[in-house]
Amino acid sequence: HSLLAHVERPSRSHGRMVFPRHRRRASLAVLATCVVASASLIGDAVTLGEEEAFELRRAGREAFLIYLASLGCQECLAFAEGSLDEAPIGISSQIFGCADVDALLPSLHWIYESARRQAHGNLPGLLVDGGANVGRATSRWIAAFGDTFGRRVVANATHAPCIICAGADAMSGGGAAGVAAAPPTVAVVAVEPSASNFALLQKYALESGWTYEGYLGVNAALGNQTGEAMLAFSEDFAIDEVATLLFKPTDERPRQRVRVLTLDDVVRAGLEAIPGLPQALPPTVFLLKLDIEGMEPAVLRSLLTSEAQVKFVTFEYSSGIWRESLDVVIADLHAGGYFCFLITPDRLLPVSPPFWDVLYNMPVWSNLFCGRENDPDLSAVVQLHAGVVGLWPMLPRTYLEGYAKDHMEELTFAGARKLCTDLGSECAGITCACSSGDGTCGRPPSPPAGPCTVRSGWGGARSSPSGEVTFMRDPEASELFLLYRRRRITRNA
Repeated sequence: HSLLAHVERPSRSHGRMVFPRHRRRASLAVLATCVVASASLIGDAVTLGEEEAFELRRAGREAFLIYLASLGCQECLAFAEGSLDEAPIGISSQIFGCADVDALLPSLHWIYESARRQAHGNLPGLLVDGGANVGRATSRWIAAFGDTFGRRVVANATHAPCIICAGADAMSGGGAAGVAAAPPTVAVVAVEPSASNFALLQKYALESGWTYEGYLGVNAALGNQTGEAMLAFSEDFAIDEVATLLFKPTDERPRQRVRVLTLDDVVRAGLEAIPGLPQALPPTVFLLKLDIEGMEPAVLRSLLTSEAQVKFVTFEYSSGIWRESLDVVIADLHAGGYFCFLITPDRLLPVSPPFWDVLYNMPVWSNLFCGRENDPDLSAVVQLHAGVVGLWPMLPRTYLEGYAKDHMEELTFAGARKLCTDLGSECAGITCACSSGDGTCGRPPSPPAGPCTVRSGWGGARSSPSGEVTFMRDPEASELFLLYRRRRITRNA
């Protein structure tokens, strides 16, 4: 069945949306050159065979196009097959959306807090807000990971004697004195080059009490080497979101000279200025955010030689601002051990090799998230963000391809779960009709899910055009990156 056919009809009516085997073989012959070139560039051929890499790339393309169709880009389905040299169309933010690292904060908070508690309260690393503007991301991070309210309360001489348990670590009963002496639960270094933006950033920092946790504002630009540069800025904007070091000669905006610091410079400044931080060697950055108007590629490449160890990095891509192609930067990061994803509100879509496809250039503005490929916490973020947690986790508005062992019969929810369990690895989960239309059947007060069919689930969970709901027997099978990691681990065992 074609990709278009699936989007037009409920998936349970036909099971797996596949390209027929003979067509897939033909496509392999046509596209093998592209796959081999990509593999030789970044080395994935060492651990994945040619056809295996192609199948993963194809599955990623299909999942991406189905997601775009769910956003209203029906014409995107025409790009399901064939070889393309460049993105055939551009997709605006009005369609693709503006999802950024904020969407990942619940998942990152779980990882962060687990690591902090396992380290007996020591921080798992700094958070660096590169291109902080007036502090939106910084504010969100301090609110999510810290407790400025609790710390402000215990700093009040009148209130403090009344407090036994306070702060983000209100478990030891140390009272106000214990909180006052405790190290910060989060430390953020916010880097912003624009003088007017930085003044607002510091104003909001003072008003919000960010320094009750760990905070340092740095008036500088992030770059790949220390020095000075000219910044083109807009005097007419109360908040300037387009100030840049990479201005064109024809740009008539005024200039201001700014400091340029490397990530290592920024990390050293944070460790020196924020009280209570361990002087770890090497210093660790838990999360680096880059929104630096075209300087992202230079700073991203500097991570590969930086003294600071960066666990997670998120960055903005804008086709109108970047001076080089996204695929080259993604390949360089992958060669350095990082695996990257497009951020969407519900899923992380893998884009690093072997998944890279020119179609990922279609969004003219997007945010990406990367982590060390072999870090189990990266897999955890992927799983947590997708909501694939617990026994038989529910994935609203999704379906799985393929009937398991050709079992096409429609069953009750309980019957489908039992059959899927009996089939074991042949069955990734079950996909059910949902009468409420919002894909939340099975979660009260929504009605029960059903009828249901057992699914093999190749290619992971996908956006359903008919509001179906999926329950995973094998949570790892829901996400392409987790399937890819499983294959690599199995092959390398």
